[in-house]
Amino acid sequence: MAHDSTSLAGSTLTDTARPREEGPDASDACTVVVALRDSPGALARIAATLGSTPVLALAYVVTGPRRALAEIRLPRAHVVRARNKLSRMVDTTYVSDPGPTPTRTL
Repeated sequence: MAHDSTSLAGSTLTDTARPREEGPDASDACTVVVALRDSPGALARIAATLGSTPVLALAYVVTGPRRALAEIRLPRAHVVRARNKLSRMVDTTYVSDPGPTPTRTL
């Protein structure tokens, strides 16, 4: 399988790894922010909880001692179910209402 590659500051980004901004999921996506207690298994629990959900992007940031935020981009059709699952997770302290995903211009 051939890959289209682009060189970025000494590293190579292949076509299979390039972020996709087109398609039905990208235009009808929203972002949910989850506040949780940071623990050794917190990120793994998020991944397991959303295993059957199409996640478009996920960012995990430790914001303080034993506190973290996860920003999860999902297709709008899956947000309610994912939000309900995330709110039942052991480490979760808050799940935001879904908001529109900001569009980035490169």
